[in-house]
Amino acid sequence: MQRTLLFASFVLATLGCNTVAEPPRPEPVKPAPTAATPKSPSAPEAKAALKLGAPIEAQAKETALTEVAKDPKRFSTTPFVTTGTVSAVCQHMGCWMELKDDAGQAHVKMAGHAFFVPKTASGKRARVSGTVIAQETGDGCGEGHAHEGSKHAEDKKGCKSEADAQLGRPLAKLELVATGVEILD
Repeated sequence: MQRTLLFASFVLATLGCNTVAEPPRPEPVKPAPTAATPKSPSAPEAKAALKLGAPIEAQAKETALTEVAKDPKRFSTTPFVTTGTVSAVCQHMGCWMELKDDAGQAHVKMAGHAFFVPKTASGKRARVSGTVIAQETGDGCGEGHAHEGSKHAEDKKGCKSEADAQLGRPLAKLELVATGVEILD
């Protein structure tokens, strides 16, 4: 009888092992699709240009400041677009800036004080649309030109002295009036 019990135990154990199903394996979980994939923190984001005054056409042909300086009268009636680096800015209102490209420079006033460039624009690239101002006095900004309540008004020297101090040189002889400015970076 012992043999029978032993044989029966063996048969049951063998049958039990063969009939026991493996537990089901879970399906791999797939992440749900997201609407937008976040950008990697190391990817640089393109900065949008700060646009001031009248819009400047993206396709507008650009003219170097040296070309404008060759025939300033032509550009006093014909608007043009130029690009350069801002080398100085009015620290009282942002009503003027000095612009320098590869070979030329210009003193740029904002048309009718209708808009102002940021006081922190120095060192940034800018795109300017405007015309040449006929030189009346040749001093660029005008001695005595002052903003009420500003240091300019107190020292009576005007924008010219402020620009000369920032630049460490006299103002650019070429003077522009900007109808539109884009601060690019």
